[in-house]
Amino acid sequence: MKILLLNGNVDGSKFERYLEELEKLLIGSGHTVTNLHLRELGLKPCTGCWDCWVKTPGECAADHATRKMDREVILADFVLWAAPLKMGFPTALLKTALDKHLPLIHPYMEVDQGEAHHLKRYACYPRVGLLTMKGSGGDVHDLEIVSAIFRRTALNFKTRLEFCLTMDTPAIEVVTHIVHPEASPMELPGPLGPTTGVTIPPPKQITLFNGSPRGKHGNTPILLREFARGFNGSPEMHHLIQIKQVKQHVKAFSEAECAWIGFPLYTDAMPGPVQGFCEALEERVGRKDNPPLGFLVQSGFPEGLHSRYIERYLERLADRLNSPYLGSIVKGNGEGVRMLPPNATRILFAHLQNLGCNLANEGRLDPEILKAIARPERYPRYLGPLFRIFLRLPIAHHYFDNMLKQNSAFEHRYARPYMSDPQ
Repeated sequence: MKILLLNGNVDGSKFERYLEELEKLLIGSGHTVTNLHLRELGLKPCTGCWDCWVKTPGECAADHATRKMDREVILADFVLWAAPLKMGFPTALLKTALDKHLPLIHPYMEVDQGEAHHLKRYACYPRVGLLTMKGSGGDVHDLEIVSAIFRRTALNFKTRLEFCLTMDTPAIEVVTHIVHPEASPMELPGPLGPTTGVTIPPPKQITLFNGSPRGKHGNTPILLREFARGFNGSPEMHHLIQIKQVKQHVKAFSEAECAWIGFPLYTDAMPGPVQGFCEALEERVGRKDNPPLGFLVQSGFPEGLHSRYIERYLERLADRLNSPYLGSIVKGNGEGVRMLPPNATRILFAHLQNLGCNLANEGRLDPEILKAIARPERYPRYLGPLFRIFLRLPIAHHYFDNMLKQNSAFEHRYARPYMSDPQ
């Protein structure tokens, strides 16, 4: 068996020694093992350019390290996602790596588990498991949240999560889980509803943190600005993709009267740079002067339900920081916002402005407006067959097909560059 340890550990800690022991046991059992140290790979964060879908189908056009990693991943029989928890979530290093698996799936959509998901690019994907280590102040609740998110990630990666274990498990037991496929992989988490934010004294100022990897040119800053317009202030906006300025971002958070973090959904969670910001906030844990905190999560999937799992982590993050949790604005079909004409965004922008006005005047978010923005939370089951028929029609793929044709890549849209037979 060909086994890949996707090692998101950031230093030579006891977690690293555990992985070394695990590697020796697997090799001793006759398996081929690659321990891919992500900290040595020099991965660049995914910027959402989509070149891997519409210019060089199946391959990241900008990052040789990504191509090296993705080849190892898709050719493996088993991939172990391995990283300790930092601020209640596997490291930003591992998260960045998972974000860069985008070339391994297809931009076209399908219905899976009654939900919209991407089509597979390859005929077969590796089995996967998650190995982690509790961080400082971590508990079983952190593991439950992470497990649910990573089961969703595995679904979107066209496989199933077989286990979620910590290094408290003897290494030989992890070997058994890897070598002997589970008869029943972990069940998918059940559907979740929205979380509930608290009410605070109405703030006079709000500080915005834009987690879009596209920086100023993403959809997220547009939505944040509309929210701020309703708040009727002149808020600062900090762009978290500017990773070298993370200390200034933490300082801005510490000085904020009220903070709002927005980002696009990347592999069922936050983009890697946003997780890096969350890790940098560790120095603020337990402080009594941290600001109230709210979130905005937008995704390319049409249903709001895709973002509900990371919403649990965000609620937990606010609690960890001792920040009053103001709630999460969830928006599906957010990818096209920056390209839509004003008449197509009028209702959405009005809702966002009303939420900003709610915060400024009442110190809370209106739950009915939150529901309206998140619709459809989930498509009714009877629409599933109709959605499947629609996805077979050329119009369903028109957006991506046009870009593929513009880049003279349409004939290669189903390319499988990491297989001996690329087509």
